[in-house]
Amino acid sequence: MGFLDWLGLSTQRSSTILQSTSVGVLSQYAAPSDLGTIVISDALGVQLQNLPMGRGEAMSIPSVAKAQHLLTSTIARFPLRAMDETGALATQPTWLYRSNGDVSPYARMVATVDDLMFHGRSLWLTTRGASGQILEAEWVPIDLWRVQDGEFFIEGRKTPLQRDEMILHSVPLWDGLLSVGASNLRGAKDVERAWQGRARNPIPVMVLKVTDDSNLTQEEVDQYVQEWSTARRAEGGAVGMLPAGLEMEVHGEVSPDLMLQGRNAVKTDVANYTNVPTTLLDGSLSEASLTYTTKEGERNLFYDLCLPYWIDPIMQRLSQDDCVPRGTRVRFDMYDVYAPTPSPTGPLEED
Repeated sequence: MGFLDWLGLSTQRSSTILQSTSVGVLSQYAAPSDLGTIVISDALGVQLQNLPMGRGEAMSIPSVAKAQHLLTSTIARFPLRAMDETGALATQPTWLYRSNGDVSPYARMVATVDDLMFHGRSLWLTTRGASGQILEAEWVPIDLWRVQDGEFFIEGRKTPLQRDEMILHSVPLWDGLLSVGASNLRGAKDVERAWQGRARNPIPVMVLKVTDDSNLTQEEVDQYVQEWSTARRAEGGAVGMLPAGLEMEVHGEVSPDLMLQGRNAVKTDVANYTNVPTTLLDGSLSEASLTYTTKEGERNLFYDLCLPYWIDPIMQRLSQDDCVPRGTRVRFDMYDVYAPTPSPTGPLEED
């Protein structure tokens, strides 16, 4: 029985809690509904685009999903190793490479990196032995714990967590993509809606103008507008017929390049926030910054300059004396990344 089971927050219980409210995108990582954000915006008069966005809505932005997939899948596949001054320990702490529940160490790390990317923090609960050594470490969904007056509380328990019951991961000076990039993420959603609306209505904005002496009622005007709007969205809507007394004026024609540039700008923004090379998000560089790069160069850039921002805080936190004995450090085993001949089955792992 793990610590979450003891608290009544097992995998089944957590799933029940998370699915008790519709969140649009149902997943074990889904944040609460954005309805609260809208209410706060209306009540306090704060602009909605400056308030944090929910994770589910952010993941509906393709470039955000691509960055999350790159970071989580890459980092989680590297096993954790405890090391001293001579190298890897002959006997590894079991909590680094196994778990007693349904959540594997791989899934635990995926969820941890996901939390760090979107929220800037992630919490593990620990089960310890008689001498204080960690026996098990379990990830806690972000919406099942909170900080109040400097103490950590978890749902289902009235007393705060003790320091030896938890491991808090954080990225220094990073408040999470949902907070830092709130305005840009909402702008990305606007860009998505704009090109989708243009796809449904490829004909530029138009005005129907009455040129004769007919006095149309408001009901007749609304009927003309509705019929034209419906016809434009239909197959073959590029061709229509105007009755006598009506003329069509076309306004607001937008160049298709503007949509492409807008979507590419979103990828660049997300890449900058997440420290991922823009080209890995399938975005193109501006003409002023074009340089010749190879796929190998992009790969080295990702491993050498991108990943350390996310993996170093995890390794440093797990190397603290409350996680491993003094003189021991924890590192991701990335040998196969730099080995001339990587193992075809990946690094050796215990079970």
